[in-house]
Amino acid sequence: MQRAMVLAVLWVFSLAPSVSAQESPLAPSASYNAAIPTVEEILGYSVGEAFTPYHELERYYQRLAAASERIRLEPYGKSVEGRTLYLVILSTPENLERLGTIRTALARLSDPRRTTPEQAEALIASTPVLVWLSYNVHGNESVSAEAALQVAYELAASQDARVRDWLANAVVILDPIVNPDGHERYVHYYRSTVGARPNPDRFAAEHQERWPGGRTNHYLFDLNRDWAWQTQPESQARVRAYLRWNPQVHVDFHEMGAASTYFFPPPAQPVHETVAPLLKKWFELYGRGNAAAFDRHGFRYYTHEVYDLFYPAYGDSWPSLNGAVGMTYEQAGGGAGGLVLELPEGQRVLTLRDRAARHFVSSLATIDTSVQHRESRLKDYYQFRRAAIRAGQTGSVKQFFLVPGRDPERLARVVAILLRQGIEVRRAQEEFEAAELTSSWGEKIPRKRLPAGTFVVDLAQPAGFVARAMLEREAKLEGDLFYDVTAWSVPLAAGIEAYAAGQPARVGLSEVSKPPVVSGGVEGTAPASAYVFSWEQSSAARLLGHLLAEDFNAYLSLKPFTVASRTFPAGSILVPAETNPASLDERMRALAEQERCQVLAVATQLSEEGIDLGSNRMRFLRRPRLAILTDTPVSPTDYGALWYLFEQRLKLPFTPLRVENLRSVDLDLYNVLILPGDFGTGRGYPRTINKVVTKRLDDWVKRGGVLIALRGGAVFASKQKAGLASVTYRYVRRADEEARLAEERAAQKKKPGAETPALPPPPEKSEQEKQAELERKLLKWSEREGVQRKERIPGAILRVKLDDTHPLAFGVGEQLAVLNRTAPILALTAKGDNVAYYPEKKLKLSGFITEENEKKLAQTAYLLREVKGRGTVVLFAESPVFRGYWDGTSRLLINAVFFGHVRHPNLR
Repeated sequence: MQRAMVLAVLWVFSLAPSVSAQESPLAPSASYNAAIPTVEEILGYSVGEAFTPYHELERYYQRLAAASERIRLEPYGKSVEGRTLYLVILSTPENLERLGTIRTALARLSDPRRTTPEQAEALIASTPVLVWLSYNVHGNESVSAEAALQVAYELAASQDARVRDWLANAVVILDPIVNPDGHERYVHYYRSTVGARPNPDRFAAEHQERWPGGRTNHYLFDLNRDWAWQTQPESQARVRAYLRWNPQVHVDFHEMGAASTYFFPPPAQPVHETVAPLLKKWFELYGRGNAAAFDRHGFRYYTHEVYDLFYPAYGDSWPSLNGAVGMTYEQAGGGAGGLVLELPEGQRVLTLRDRAARHFVSSLATIDTSVQHRESRLKDYYQFRRAAIRAGQTGSVKQFFLVPGRDPERLARVVAILLRQGIEVRRAQEEFEAAELTSSWGEKIPRKRLPAGTFVVDLAQPAGFVARAMLEREAKLEGDLFYDVTAWSVPLAAGIEAYAAGQPARVGLSEVSKPPVVSGGVEGTAPASAYVFSWEQSSAARLLGHLLAEDFNAYLSLKPFTVASRTFPAGSILVPAETNPASLDERMRALAEQERCQVLAVATQLSEEGIDLGSNRMRFLRRPRLAILTDTPVSPTDYGALWYLFEQRLKLPFTPLRVENLRSVDLDLYNVLILPGDFGTGRGYPRTINKVVTKRLDDWVKRGGVLIALRGGAVFASKQKAGLASVTYRYVRRADEEARLAEERAAQKKKPGAETPALPPPPEKSEQEKQAELERKLLKWSEREGVQRKERIPGAILRVKLDDTHPLAFGVGEQLAVLNRTAPILALTAKGDNVAYYPEKKLKLSGFITEENEKKLAQTAYLLREVKGRGTVVLFAESPVFRGYWDGTSRLLINAVFFGHVRHPNLR
């Protein structure tokens, strides 16, 4: 068998040099300009023979641009690790000379308010179609970076009339490596692991990436889910460049499982309702163009399956909402592909060259289809933008109102998200009355007065479909098969007050060109007896973190109070002069301004109402010495969201601890430890944390540690697993729950000396349950997938109630919108505090969830805390920091880090 594998490898690599240019799908033109350097001439190997590191990719594009008059190389940003992001712009020399004019024409077509249909016709007659091809957004799907090299060479060097016609009628922009940091992580791993010859055995180390893999960027964010939220600098730079060019076609090149074939649109259902009627014909047109190209080479492919166009932050859906034909192309391979891979059961040998050829062919087919339909594509792009304006004028929702609250920073972040996407935002200059309102929570309000400073997003704008997708509570759902989450409403995620309005506001509005500036500082003069600030401000956590890190003493108010005619809610922070050094005033003023936090200096600790500032209800806060578990089996994206939150947004230092090192690390160096979600929703940790380490964790908590466990970490901490808490769990999915029960019963039987099992026998099923079980057993094979899909919660926004008197809920309110992605179900605790829990009814706010699953979640915990010895265990059923933009729930986690140790006044 091994000899057959080696022979297959030798056959594949000996074949490539003998293929003539006319026969190879990677060199389709009859002739090439000899003055333009090939990939092999610069890099020493042909496309598909090796993985190319970033610096060599950069070198080739620089050499190509220097040699060809058809190319412009344009830097547009930097990755987190400092690698330059480039656009490779290809067209005729004449088009390149007038790029400014072309960009202006496309900008005018993108805004029909300043371009009449007659003017649009004149512009279209002389304007090339702009085709944008994005490669390697997932770093370990790295064949697309190799294919992009050959696409650039083909367009720069081909002498064929067909290619010259493409360049005359199109500007082609290649983003050749969207995620260079992830790409380098993968390429370095592969090159450091592969032997003298690549091993096609799929179990070989070169096909088994180590944690965290190369898919994500430096902070382990999936950049293909970040187009809308733009938490990462790569995304922000890319969208800035995209909006500068206004393309009509955008393709995102990916890879999928190695045993698959190739996917291109039409996409699977559901397609976002604003896109479906306007772009349906184009998905079919490009699908036919790709199919014809693949059929010429005998390549296998499929359409209409798996990859939908619903979630608005993909590299296909976000451009589509802006009027481009946004498409995902998926090639078999991925991080497991390597240079050569033998598929199971002798299906075939998949090579990097195979994979590159298919992405190369689909790239050229896309350009060809775009040029064939240049005028029609430009016209429909213009009409799409007109349709967005018209929908805003005539639709049931005309505007969205974003209302200032007690946390200006959260609202400013939302405004920044909108502005970065080219969405127009204005601001009310005075108080006004709004009519026909629906809140983000679904409440119908006939009339309401809204304050001056309210931000107004009018949907009658060219980016109206994008604005609607971001701000509406719920997109129209069809079917029960979804590739990603089904709910994402920005106002609910941010936890801000927002309304959809059926009537436009009658109030003076001013244009907003940049997010509002949030200012901070100390009000009051020295000398002060104390300094107080409200925890409702996002900036309060950064300020408190600095103060505690610099060894200033601070206290948490468990009750509200009023001083200097200002009322502060429970959860406010007190920094007294008495227990702090003389430098307090100077440092407080500098930090409050730096972190944009409003602080009040008071001359007396005698309150006008509520508790006095010296009350025992003011609890001392210790400095968090934070550690977060990382590496296998932790979910990389869950860890990455935590990493980004604490390092970039909170500026709170933490120590990443490898799970495997828990057996030897001195845990007493830390007083807060976070267990992120793991692979397998709780099944990963038990495989890597043994009973000895569990005992170490338990003892550490009893000595005063705060253990915060999220999602799978909470399952691990539960009574049935590690026993770090008394809480029990179960699963939403029937199969998972049955497996859990079987596992527990099997474990119980192994316990020596147990006269009676601790677990009771299964309860007698009712006749209704027996009938339902029989129906499940008799399901047709074709029906089983649908039933299993309905058992999932693919990502719905649900309502939780909060105990707003609890330190872990301070600054949040009485209810909160949370995301649930088939999270494990945590039972309410009888020994601790149920801080946030799902109510008995009306859980769903947005997205897909069945009534059965709503019933399963009713009156179960989202967030709870149990006191254990001198420490505490805090459990979250779901990750509160999903994709770095879920500000509402992230505040609960921040509270757990700063206040997790704070005990009830009766518990000393």
